[in-house]
Amino acid sequence: MNTGIPDDSVKDYYRLLTASKKEKNVKQKLRYDTVLLYLEGYPGKQISEILHIPRRTVDYHISRYENSGMESLVLGKHPGAPKKLSDAQESELLTVISTKTPQEAGVGVFANWTAALACAFVKQRFGVSFSTRGMLNLFQRLGLSYTRPTYTLNKADPKKQEEFRETFETLKKTAEQ
Repeated sequence: MNTGIPDDSVKDYYRLLTASKKEKNVKQKLRYDTVLLYLEGYPGKQISEILHIPRRTVDYHISRYENSGMESLVLGKHPGAPKKLSDAQESELLTVISTKTPQEAGVGVFANWTAALACAFVKQRFGVSFSTRGMLNLFQRLGLSYTRPTYTLNKADPKKQEEFRETFETLKKTAEQ
């Protein structure tokens, strides 16, 4: 059978084809498809136009494939920036936020934690600056959910609350008319 693919690349071609069909990550699939088109005999410029990617990207993927094989196409994990706080500091922050109010932690007279207050606490306690968004990301990584506080009246009179609801519904109906 003549597929137009060099004999020494047929096995890789079918492995790449299978991997490309199963791949859910768009960037990874694009790498596989680049090399598939190359193995099918398309020139780099045409691959670039078909996949809508820069020519240098096509050349890069093909070069990696030719030098190191199919495994070189696999995306690596991007580590990102190093953590600003150590594991011990993160653990202390989690404990403080979970068990103390900002006032008890010495960050003001507030009853509830906010990202800005946590930033102030971390700056004061550990000497590390965080943006509000960065602190929200840290909350998520620590398993904390960030919600706005809702207030309820502990000593509210149920009878007066019911009277208010009835009055409020009446006012709402008259306002709609």
